[in-house]
Amino acid sequence: MGSRYYTLLTAYITSSLGNWLYRLALPLLVLKLTGSALSTGAVYAIEYIPFLLLSLPGGVFADRFDRRKMLIFGDLTAAVIATGLALVVSAGSHALWPIYLTAFLLACVEPVYHPAFQSFLPEIVPADRLGPANSWMQSGDNIMSMIGPAAAGGLVMFLGYETTIYVNAATFVVSAGAILLIRNTATPGERQQPPRKATFVQDIRVALRYVFRRNRVLAAGSLMFTGTNFAIWLIQANFVFYLTTYRHLSPQVIGVVLAAQGVGAVLGAAVAGRLVQKFPPGRILITTTALAGLATLLLIPLRGAFAIGVVWGVLYALGSINPVAWFTLRQKIVPRELLGRVVATTRMLAFASIPVSALLAGALESAFHDMYLIIAVGAVLRLGIAGLAYLSPLRTPVEGVIEADGTGPRSAAGAAGAEQAS
Repeated sequence: MGSRYYTLLTAYITSSLGNWLYRLALPLLVLKLTGSALSTGAVYAIEYIPFLLLSLPGGVFADRFDRRKMLIFGDLTAAVIATGLALVVSAGSHALWPIYLTAFLLACVEPVYHPAFQSFLPEIVPADRLGPANSWMQSGDNIMSMIGPAAAGGLVMFLGYETTIYVNAATFVVSAGAILLIRNTATPGERQQPPRKATFVQDIRVALRYVFRRNRVLAAGSLMFTGTNFAIWLIQANFVFYLTTYRHLSPQVIGVVLAAQGVGAVLGAAVAGRLVQKFPPGRILITTTALAGLATLLLIPLRGAFAIGVVWGVLYALGSINPVAWFTLRQKIVPRELLGRVVATTRMLAFASIPVSALLAGALESAFHDMYLIIAVGAVLRLGIAGLAYLSPLRTPVEGVIEADGTGPRSAAGAAGAEQAS
């Protein structure tokens, strides 16, 4: 995949570590200052707002401007924001508003950064290597999800909040420096189109029209993720409660059970690249969704912590394969000039059901006091979604880019399916 890819991978892992540092350090700092669960929870709520507000504009930016420069700018912006908070903490301020403002501003970087990153990857990686490239990225992300919280907690404990936040800023500077070393050698035909004389709203409409009218494969995949995220969070939101109240596990044992998800995620990402090279990504998505539904059903009869941990690890392994297959499919079939907006649109659609499901999960448990029923509903939903996806264009292998007008190289079966769907 070349030195450019491995440099980008290094930058990605480093900035991911930085993300984990502030995601843990800021809530802990608020808790230290206030002792309030509500004030601490507000940090997480604030971090979700930019995702809703800036995802689609972030996609437009990724398609209008040089993506490499956007990544550098995003990392440096995050570094400046984090440094500002570190200076405030150094001054001994006990005010909450700088922490909330920092959480909001740092969260504003991510929905702009992600579409640019996902769109930049195909510019430096050959199409036939996108599967392994996404697999390594997912593996790095999963490893950071295991190491990051521990690193953040250790830094806060031994070095304090001020130093931890400075280290956080430094990770973003290192990431920006690594990306600065990357030279984009895409051919003129592969480079992004020059900025268009269109408004933001027009650019967003083009992306929405492409996803929902022109590219039935993407529409099917996006709706599948919307549904599966809803099903997942019916269980995920209550899982610790389930382990504590229903299974009567101690915090230490719960920690071991949850650690299995990190192991499963890393293993899933490790094999995902090979799977994507051997099988059509759409079929991988359908198969893993169905298998996840079946595995979820096993949580109902299982009682032991070890068995639950194994199943939970399997679910995270399957869930880690899905992003690799989805990112690879999206990068291969979407025109380069639309990719940033399409990444933002499909991601926002897929995540839209999560807060609704998380709230509903708590309401259902409070009303029925039956987690087994909720687990069964989540499992059946995933199986049903897999069945619907199997009947959709997602099942049909697609070769080449599907253009903005809906045309593009695909199998005869795919063309027929598209005609029937229209």
